[in-house]
This record gives sequence, C-alpha cells and structure tokens, in this order.
Amino acid sequence: MEFRQLRYFIAVAEEGNIGAAARRLHISQPPITRQIQALEQDLGVVLFERTHRGVELTAAGTTFLEDARRLLHVTEISRVRSRAASRGEIGELRVAYFGTVVLHTLPLLLRQLLSVAPSATVSLTQMSKNRQIEALDAGTIDIGFGRFYPYQEGVVVRNVTNERLFLGAQKSRARSFGEQVHCSALRNEPLILFPREGRPSFAAEVIGVFKNARVEPKVVAIVEDVNAAMALALAGVGVTIVPETVAMISWPDFGFTELVGSKATVPVSCIYRHDHIAPILKTFLNLLPIRESQ
Repeated sequence: MEFRQLRYFIAVAEEGNIGAAARRLHISQPPITRQIQALEQDLGVVLFERTHRGVELTAAGTTFLEDARRLLHVTEISRVRSRAASRGEIGELRVAYFGTVVLHTLPLLLRQLLSVAPSATVSLTQMSKNRQIEALDAGTIDIGFGRFYPYQEGVVVRNVTNERLFLGAQKSRARSFGEQVHCSALRNEPLILFPREGRPSFAAEVIGVFKNARVEPKVVAIVEDVNAAMALALAGVGVTIVPETVAMISWPDFGFTELVGSKATVPVSCIYRHDHIAPILKTFLNLLPIRESQ
C-alpha cells in the first residue's frame, strides 16, 4: 500500500467520479484507475461499484475511507513534525549542570529556548563536570553547564557570561563591610571556599583572584558545596565567597557584599561536542550570548 494510492482513493471517493478526481489531482485517469485496482488487489476487497454517474463506495470502501483519511492525517502530522525537528523547533534538549549556574543563569537561557521553540522539551540533570564530559561522549546529554571545565579533545567549552563575586556572611557581618569590599580588606578574614572536588574549580579561581590582588587568602575550610559554605559562614566560622547568582537570592539572616579587586569575576560556561550538534541544540546555541573560550 502506498500513500499515493490512498490519496487517489480518497479523491475518487469524495468526487464520486474518476474523471473528476483526475482533474482535482491534475493527472490523467489511467494512473488513478491502475492504482485503485492495485489497492483493491492488495486489500483483497472491492472498494467501488460503477454507476451510470461514476462510482460509489462499497461497504468495504466506506470503512476503508475512514482509515485512509486517518492514515493521511497522521502522515501529514509526522511530515510537519519531522520538518520542525530538522529546523530545531521541536525535540528534547538534554541538559546537565553543576553548581550554582542552575540558580539563575541556566533557567533564563532555557526560558529563551522555550520562547522560540515552545514545542521543545528540556530534561535537566545534576552532574559533575567530569561526568558531563563522559555523558557527552556517550551521547546521553546534549550540553552541560558549569564553570572551569578541564580540557577534553572534541569537546567545545564556551563562555556564556561572567558573574561578579560577593562576600557572604552573617547579615550583620556582611553589612560591616559596606556595599563593596576589596580583597585586601579580607587579608585576615577566615575564608570558607567550595567545592572540594572537581579541579579546576571555583575555589581555586577565588584563591587566584586574591593572589592576583596580591593577597594571600586565609582559607580555613574547603567544603563540598555552596550550601555547606554558607552554613558554616552563618554559624560564624568565617566568611565565604559566592558568585552573583547566589547573592541574588534572599537568604535568612545572611548578607552579601560585592567583592572588588583584580579580575573579581567568574565565568559560566557550557560544553558540547562539536561533532554532534542536534538541530534543537543548534537552535539553543544560536540564542546564547557566547564566545569561544577554549
């Protein structure tokens, strides 16, 4: 059975005349007759009976007409969807993230995607940076987001944006520094950094920011994640340094002061394989304010 046969059959059924169906389809009558005969032979039934006016559907033909219309409708939907998928308008974007990028930057970027491709779907999975690279190689994710990725051949690392750094501490302690604080003013402050794993890391970058400002940081702890760092800071163990996305959120009894000094910003980056860019990923990448960083 061919889709051409279904179209010919529907046209004849609706017109009640092979000549009228031929004019509607802009073809001659013999091909329609041959295809209808082939369709009847394939189905093993008679679809039409000849009348003095043309043709009429048999009982089998009436039943098959419903199915033929349904089949062509499904086919047209599939054609539209496949073309939309090839243009990157639909499909699933499989995203992995690590760290605080999920608090603000990543949701805003995904919102942009869904505004231009509302039929697309997004899956979001927390995953370490090394696992993201493994997942890209295995084809189980399309793109990863985080900071300070290690070099991996075949994997593109691109900068999406840069975030300012903020000191975080008990609200009264943070207020004592004013609206901004220079690295040099924190020379004797006990610092709680994060994360403990995943070199190169945010913690290593913060230490580098201090050293670029010619300040040797007084690091008292490097903990697992931002939650642990803020918990210890709130307990009074010391102060922590967080990216801007964390400081944008209101936390009970916790305050933030902008850190200024030498290169006091950190990047948000995305990674993907240059040899595996699905249409939906291409659409997403075209929306990002990105520049190649590695």
